[in-house]
Amino acid sequence: MTGLLISGVLLSPQIGLVYDNLIVGAGQFIGFSPLLETISWPRFWIHWLFGTWLIVASGVALRLAGFEFMRGARPMLVFCSLTMALMMYDLPHFWNDTLYPVCEFDLIRYSTAVSADTLCFEGQEVVRSSPPVPSIITCFVVIGSGGLLMVKRKFPLMFLGGVLMLASAMPPLRNFKMDNFGEILIAGGCIWALAHFARDRNENRLAHSSDALS
Repeated sequence: MTGLLISGVLLSPQIGLVYDNLIVGAGQFIGFSPLLETISWPRFWIHWLFGTWLIVASGVALRLAGFEFMRGARPMLVFCSLTMALMMYDLPHFWNDTLYPVCEFDLIRYSTAVSADTLCFEGQEVVRSSPPVPSIITCFVVIGSGGLLMVKRKFPLMFLGGVLMLASAMPPLRNFKMDNFGEILIAGGCIWALAHFARDRNENRLAHSSDALS
């Protein structure tokens, strides 16, 4: 039940991906304006607040899969502490970052960074962003945890989701803005792992209960 509950919790931030894509698509109809800027901010708040939750999901998946080193409270405390630390790392974005117009693939939107090939008007300056450290660490935690599940439990989907997320954020796929799709894949891999191992755990408990009764 724990895995299914956490799967449900993890689904809630994925609503942000739907919102993200809706705002990007609506930009060309709304146009650059205070309205578009205002409704663009939640896209970033969701990433900063919930992007590292998949670290907790990775720990829970390993625990549900029956790894001995995940028994007890301390191992999960490590995963939760890392998640909280990375959330705190992203907090300054809330008061330090500014949104700038970005034009790309015939779409207009606001972003915290502007590259030379996404300038919207003459005289606009390039704005560089800092490396997304929490997202990178989260991705590697998912890949590492997924690798264990693939090798030891023959469950490859979480590992594949993490690898595809990493690939979508790097050249050449980054040039095609595949990162949102990559986020769906990495979250989907984690949620599938939680549901899969939660079901196996419940089935094992039912089997043990039946044996005890007989």
